[in-house]
Amino acid sequence: MSFRTSTATQQRQSLQDLQATQERMALNNARITSGNRIGSPGEDPTGAAAILDFGNSIQANTQYLKQIDAASAYLTTAENAVNGAVESVMRLGELAVSGSSASVPELNAILQNLLALANTQAQGKYIFSGTKTGSPPFSATSTVPYSYNGDGNDIQLGVATGTLVSTNLAGDQVFLGGKGLVPGASPSDLFTAVQNLASGFLTGNGATIQTATAGLDAALANLNQMLAELGGRQAGLQSLQTSLGAFNASLQALQTDQQATDYPTAMTEYTSDETMQSVTLSVMAKANKVNLFDYLG
Repeated sequence: MSFRTSTATQQRQSLQDLQATQERMALNNARITSGNRIGSPGEDPTGAAAILDFGNSIQANTQYLKQIDAASAYLTTAENAVNGAVESVMRLGELAVSGSSASVPELNAILQNLLALANTQAQGKYIFSGTKTGSPPFSATSTVPYSYNGDGNDIQLGVATGTLVSTNLAGDQVFLGGKGLVPGASPSDLFTAVQNLASGFLTGNGATIQTATAGLDAALANLNQMLAELGGRQAGLQSLQTSLGAFNASLQALQTDQQATDYPTAMTEYTSDETMQSVTLSVMAKANKVNLFDYLG
């Protein structure tokens, strides 16, 4: 009787060992099949937490990269518009030197082009209106030509933790010579300079043309300053984009190291457990035969 009791205990232990072996085999089979080392947090709580942390950081940085792309797109549109204004002012400078009343039609065409540039849109938004992006920043009225209808507020996007970048320049700052200024209040008011030049051409007044030329020079300097500001922001965004991209690549590599199956180890363990399973089943089969003869005896 004691022999049968000992055999029953051994059988229970063998069954437990067999179950543990099969569980390990199933786990390694899942790892080999899926390519993931961790199928559920319970398999490796520390590793699963690290994978989750890496994933959250990657997701946050990916969102920041999208914000950088959006900010860069708006800044690029602004740069193109300001560059167009610079080209127009340079042409106006040429006309101021050699022009006459015959140049007035071209001058007016340039003025309309400048107005169109000042009212540039990107994705349906007026980029020089401050936060009033739904309305054109500039319009000509009977009383105040080319008045500014926007505001001086910045539109900011988060491009990194604790880092905001302004994606716009206010139209009064770019085309009127300063934030909060009304037409004619600044020597670098572009629209006033062009209108003065047209008036000088029409009246043949050299003093007015000279004043207009000085205004164009001041406006050109202001526009170039705006380009420098936009270029600085773009350079900062590009540097940040490179850094975030490299950081995300590092995080993804670390996440992969935590998550990816170690195939040589998994295959070795699976093969070892497969052998152990066969041995256990063989031992259990022999024990069952002994048990049977013991009872028959």
